[in-house]
Formats: sequence, C-alpha cells, structure tokens
Amino acid sequence: MKGKLKSIAEKLKTVRHIELILLAAAICIAILVYLGVSNKDGTEIPVYTPQSQGQSEETRLEGLLESITGVGDCTVMVTYGEDGGVEGVVVSAEGAGDMNVKLKIIDVICTLMNVDGGKIKVYKKN
Repeated sequence: MKGKLKSIAEKLKTVRHIELILLAAAICIAILVYLGVSNKDGTEIPVYTPQSQGQSEETRLEGLLESITGVGDCTVMVTYGEDGGVEGVVVSAEGAGDMNVKLKIIDVICTLMNVDGGKIKVYKKN
C-alpha cells in the first residue's frame, strides 16, 4: 500500500502546474458544497462564524445542524476538558433515526470542532 502511494506521489510530481490544478479543484469543491447547502423554505441559513457574538457555540451549532436537510429540531451539548479541548459532544435531533442524517451530523461536528468521531454521540429526539 505504501509503495502505491509513493508511486502515485511520484506521478503527480511530473504533472505540470499541479498546484494550480489542485487549487482549482479545491475551489470547485468549495463552491459545490456551498451551493449544495440550501433551505427549502427560503429562510436564511445561519452562518457559523466567530462574529456570531452573544450566542453560545452550542446555539450556533444547533442553528447550523438544523439547516441541514433531514436533521430537524436539535439540541447540542458540548463538554470541555481541563485543557480546553472538546471532551465530548451530544446531539439530540429529530432526524437522527436516519443513519445518513446521523453521519452528516457527526461529519459536521468533526469538521467544525476538530474532534474525533468517537467523542460524538447522536440520538433521535422525542
């Protein structure tokens, strides 16, 4: 397996302007992801930014998760260790009975909070 990766890396090094190609691909992916996130009812999608002052991280995360198709109403709780790092995240969501929705929730939290998926628990909300 390691030999295959080395050979692929060597082949990529021979491609002219690989940096520009990879940058263009990353931009295209970012645009597709941005366009893929939409609210069917036409309301504005909450943006997860540091400028969202006055809202807890949990409230901002709830708003983002609820904007994802299938999640529905959700509640988020985040616990932190003594070092300030995330110790665990628990999400209760209406759509969590669907495995695809559950995986989307875990993926979003892993990405935004840089936390291992094993520290995230997602349950169906009553």
